[in-house]
Amino acid sequence: MATIKDVAQRAGVSPSTASRALHGSKIISQPTRAKVVKAARELDYAPDFNAQNLATKASNTIGVVLPVDHHEIFSNPFFLEMIRGINEVCSKHGSMTTLATGISSDELVHSIDVMIAQGHIRNFILLYSEKDDPVVERLNQFDVHYVVIGKPYHDVNRISYVDNDNVQAGTDAAQYLLDHGHRRICFLYSDLSKMVQGDRMLGYQRVMMQHQLPNIMLSERFESHEAGVQALQQFFKQYPDVTAFVAVDDMMALKLQQVLHNDPEWKVKQFSLMGFNNSIFSELAHPTLTSIAVFPQRLGEEAAKIAIADRPKDELSTAIIVPHQIIKRHSVHQVKKLL
Repeated sequence: MATIKDVAQRAGVSPSTASRALHGSKIISQPTRAKVVKAARELDYAPDFNAQNLATKASNTIGVVLPVDHHEIFSNPFFLEMIRGINEVCSKHGSMTTLATGISSDELVHSIDVMIAQGHIRNFILLYSEKDDPVVERLNQFDVHYVVIGKPYHDVNRISYVDNDNVQAGTDAAQYLLDHGHRRICFLYSDLSKMVQGDRMLGYQRVMMQHQLPNIMLSERFESHEAGVQALQQFFKQYPDVTAFVAVDDMMALKLQQVLHNDPEWKVKQFSLMGFNNSIFSELAHPTLTSIAVFPQRLGEEAAKIAIADRPKDELSTAIIVPHQIIKRHSVHQVKKLL
């Protein structure tokens, strides 16, 4: 097997320079890094991570932390795309990734403890932002480096993060429905302790207030078809004139669409629906779902770049905002104006 010395010799640099280049050190120029990476690929060089960890007592593995494992996480393409983006960047820089999961906050915190104490992991990426998160508290106690995908609830100027402008995205979704003639628009959410849902709701509320229209909210997880039907029956008794929904993500919008289409009375009304994330399922829906693309793979890539960078502890935090885009399909209908 090729060694770091072989790579260095092929690239015409010292072993220490080759090692720094493969670990993404900022002090190595881009041409030198490219030359070393090319040599490593030609030699099929694979770093001995275990040996490095024993020598440095620190791992070049990035811990990727998922939210507490509700059953839909691994079926939601949003998280899979973020992980894909993280893995691609880490692989190019000679780092590995490992996932931290748990079915409860206590179990997730325990996973973090093990990764830090036994795996010597010092860099983490959180795929979510939640209020009063015990995982963030534990990471702060250990004084390790972490990046959040999503806007942090606290210490925004201290914690590096990557996010979309979700307030503006919520504004754009509501405005798009208003532009199609809708005036009774409901915002559908599941958990406002998640920063992303709260921000999208604020954007929706901003537009509705600007147009002096009512804020209509529905909190529902659609954990079963029967529960969804019951929730909508109660909802439409209170708000019979609603014509459109902004769902906090595509998965919620598709669950709502399924419940509405299975009821003859609701199906004939042809409610307009919008979601977020532009998942692959939005193209398979009937009608296809108009959605706001937030580019989760790009979110993951940018978070990984921050996580693997050599940063002095006193350096200011990094905040990157990834643009969003409305993907127009067929789930939003123009409301006919009365003569």
